[in-house]
Amino acid sequence: MAGLKVLVTGARGKVGRAAVAALVAAGHEVRATDVLRPVYDADESNAVPYVQADLTNGADAFAVTRGMDVLVHAAGIPEPSKNTPHAVFLTNVTATFNLIEAAEHSGLRRFVNLSSDSVSGMTWATRRFTGLTCPLDESHPDLAHDAYGLSKRVSEMLCEALVARSDATAVSIRPTWVLTPSSYEDNLRPFFDDPDLPTAVFWAYIDVADLADLIVLAVEVDTPGHEVVYAAAADNIGGRDLAAAMARLHPEVPVGRLDRVDASGISSQKARQLFGWVPTRSWRDYLDEDGRALPSARR
Repeated sequence: MAGLKVLVTGARGKVGRAAVAALVAAGHEVRATDVLRPVYDADESNAVPYVQADLTNGADAFAVTRGMDVLVHAAGIPEPSKNTPHAVFLTNVTATFNLIEAAEHSGLRRFVNLSSDSVSGMTWATRRFTGLTCPLDESHPDLAHDAYGLSKRVSEMLCEALVARSDATAVSIRPTWVLTPSSYEDNLRPFFDDPDLPTAVFWAYIDVADLADLIVLAVEVDTPGHEVVYAAAADNIGGRDLAAAMARLHPEVPVGRLDRVDASGISSQKARQLFGWVPTRSWRDYLDEDGRALPSARR
């Protein structure tokens, strides 16, 4: 279903930039927005129409949404450790609320919300918290208690409200740790150096290009109401035997059916069922078995 008018918020960020490129490649008419200053001279950044907007301002949110078919919402503060809690929560919730209001009044047909695995409560837990099952999926209770995770849970509630009071449909994607070709080595090397180093999401991660592919499918494939899906790579960091690692480091957590020995600690089965999405990229495309960058890594 090419040719849709798609607004991407947070378009100058890691996920937003990848989403813009993937949507353009899929044949959609894309408008980009972010809080960053535009480039007013001729520049490659102007290949896609860009409008500077502060989405915590309702007028800005309404202005950029007008005339669009689909909204991909990737804007916001992406984690809670570098801003004050009230800034994280209020920025993320206010921007989403304003866009939801604008979506309803402009007759938008689809709202694709970039949520987070933090809704589970694991990623930024203030006190020690471990997921209740592995692999984690959409049946896990929403136990977020930090400012970021709570802001993402509220964003999903706002999507639920949108579809309840309008003809729009919505998808909330919960990506796990999003990596780019240039960030694999620095982020993942510690898990190769120490095989017993745990992560909050059982060594799950996702390549930004695979996430962008899922965003395109969420834009194009009709699903009713509001659906929530997790997004993770097929394998886990370092290719560890997941069942064995869980038994050694998290013996209290039951391990369910795994698609492969080195399966991700987060299941993306629902995204596969709804959208036909299959993640194809792996840390192995960028790193060797010791976690060092491959000279021939694809970019």
